[in-house]
Amino acid sequence: MAGRYRGLIIFFLLFAGLGALFLLWGLGVSVGKWWPVFFAAIGCASFSRGLNEMAHVVFGLLLVGWSAAAIVSLHHETLGIDHALPFFIGAFILWIPLSWLFAKFISTDRK
Repeated sequence: MAGRYRGLIIFFLLFAGLGALFLLWGLGVSVGKWWPVFFAAIGCASFSRGLNEMAHVVFGLLLVGWSAAAIVSLHHETLGIDHALPFFIGAFILWIPLSWLFAKFISTDRK
């Protein structure tokens, strides 16, 4: 990715996450259950820093995965999950090695 446009892409993704929150709020969706969308946007912005460094890919995967787990935990009544906190803690812990493994395959940094 070109270095001179990288900053614009990062700000675009951050504002897209913030815009998604305001859009959901404007549509009447309870933003209290969708706030992790902003952290998922930060994770996508980390990807835009470059796939050439494994640290950026791991951080991006961590934020996207943890955000997904948080959204699922916040919607536990609808999804039929009895205990949201243990589910989130388990997903949080399990996603750490998985994101490292996925980043190992995705990133171009083969150290």
